[in-house]
Amino acid sequence: MTAVQTHRGPVEEGYLLTPRVGLGMRRLSIIDVAGGRQPVYNEDGSIAVVFNGEIFNYRELRAELFERGHRLTTASDTEVIVHLYEERGVDCLHAFNGMFAFALWDGRRERLFLARDRLGVKPLYYWDGVQGLAFASELKALLLCDFVERRPDPHAVLDYLALMYIRAPRTPFQDVYKLLPGHYLVADRAGTRVDAYWRLADHCTPARISVPEAVERVRELLRDAVRLRLRSDVPVGAFLSGGIDSSAIVALAAQESATPLRTFTVDFGPDSFDEVRYARLVADRYATAHHEMRATVDDALQELPRLVWHMDEPHGDSAIVSTYLVSRFAASQLRVVLSGSGGDEVFGGYRRYFDGGVVDHLYRRLPWGLRAAGARWARRVSEELGARLAWNALPAEQRYLRTLSLFQAPERRRLLGGVVQDALDLREVFAAVPRADPVNRLMYVDAVTYLPDDILHVTDRMSMAVSLEARTPFLDYRLVEFAAGLPGRWKVDPWRRSWKILLKRAVAPWLPPAILARPKWGFGAPLRAWMRQGLLDVLPRVYRESAAVRAGLLQADGVAALLQAARTGPMPVHVGQQLWSLLVLELWSRLFLRGPAAQAPAFTLRDLAA
Repeated sequence: MTAVQTHRGPVEEGYLLTPRVGLGMRRLSIIDVAGGRQPVYNEDGSIAVVFNGEIFNYRELRAELFERGHRLTTASDTEVIVHLYEERGVDCLHAFNGMFAFALWDGRRERLFLARDRLGVKPLYYWDGVQGLAFASELKALLLCDFVERRPDPHAVLDYLALMYIRAPRTPFQDVYKLLPGHYLVADRAGTRVDAYWRLADHCTPARISVPEAVERVRELLRDAVRLRLRSDVPVGAFLSGGIDSSAIVALAAQESATPLRTFTVDFGPDSFDEVRYARLVADRYATAHHEMRATVDDALQELPRLVWHMDEPHGDSAIVSTYLVSRFAASQLRVVLSGSGGDEVFGGYRRYFDGGVVDHLYRRLPWGLRAAGARWARRVSEELGARLAWNALPAEQRYLRTLSLFQAPERRRLLGGVVQDALDLREVFAAVPRADPVNRLMYVDAVTYLPDDILHVTDRMSMAVSLEARTPFLDYRLVEFAAGLPGRWKVDPWRRSWKILLKRAVAPWLPPAILARPKWGFGAPLRAWMRQGLLDVLPRVYRESAAVRAGLLQADGVAALLQAARTGPMPVHVGQQLWSLLVLELWSRLFLRGPAAQAPAFTLRDLAA
């Protein structure tokens, strides 16, 4: 199980093996490189921990522990976990500012304690059954246990077709779960229990503060988040896309660094979004040691099966390619980078937070009778207008799903063929913050679903694939909690079509004006261009002997109809994304349902399409 995760920690391994428990880990060695070997124990050896991630406030916690009489034998952040657990039990989690998944064995109580950080930066899978409890940072390691069956969960495929990812706690396999962000698991002779120690919903109450005060507080918190995440015994660099988030992180990190900060940008050429010139503006302003790489469709074709293997789950976000390539580039020089991930979800960086146009918002303000009469009139005048008004009549959670879904409900039904009832529902997530304003509700939903299960999943797997640690200052829990309590209109204005309003004001002194004024682009790949350059021809060959169809995940007729429609007429953006998602699902099925999941694939996409 540890060997299959060597990429997460190629430097060394460590084990605790007793009749009751076995713990194993791989180490990347960032803090206390020479002395931080794991497992790490308390003074009498009765408590041991293995740990993935970083506790960024470990220096402050170490000082407090020394004052209270604890004897610490290393200079690592890992050791504070066992000593704070001695003092506080599971409540130690409230003291940690970090990104982490850890397993702690309490030998005196014969208790296993698993925990995951508040926002879900680091992953943790588990299986619980009559044979015992098994857990791992990656799904492929868990599948090496003989008692963990590879029984696909059709509800997970439904999630995937709609959202391009699988929502926690669900995984692609039945009886295997992801520990939710902000949760812990305790297993002892009394059984297994899972509970939350932190909920974002508890911090969504509006704060009494002025806009200037909020701007200054954001600056203070973001600066301190970057300062903490620069703590390392090895050099730290940064991803630089040229967007507001990564540019702000680079600006602050460069100001804190005694030597020129190393920055890294990936360029997909003329068919990609023009990131390079914006990144150069920031790199020049802060005199960073800037590095750029050019990526082509060839890179994707060669690497895609291996990337899908590293992802563990079918995952349709094309950012896996760009994130992997820039991570591989940075890993050739460093072990640690700062990332701008989380800025969109914390400060409002997506068009979907507008929830329609100005006319839509005006229409929703009309009395019910006028809206009903307008809907009847619109259906007679125009089918398109009628559909638009019908969309406005939907509850917020249904509008969100329809806006976000890659395959709409009728398309999902054709692909699934009735294997599972299409009952995709986010009402429970929306209901967690009933008093939040409309913008903050949408941002909350993203923060507890899309952020951990898509954005952070991609960032973790693609950076760890090349043994690179990615740190996310925007997800310092203090900054997240503060931003959650600010009015939504301070972040996003649906009437003026403005986003990240407060963040732009906060970081404006640090960034070139062109960065603040530039249009928003994602970190995904140019899929339509890739389809034109050959991927569209590859798909029918890959699906000729489909593992996904044979496993009952998809219906052959539904796939064939989609492939045929893609070849007639111009290709809309969403169709390119749909085809990419089907390609990823097929590759995942071959690797995890039909192949030995513990072995990285030796084949390329061209090998399958030949």
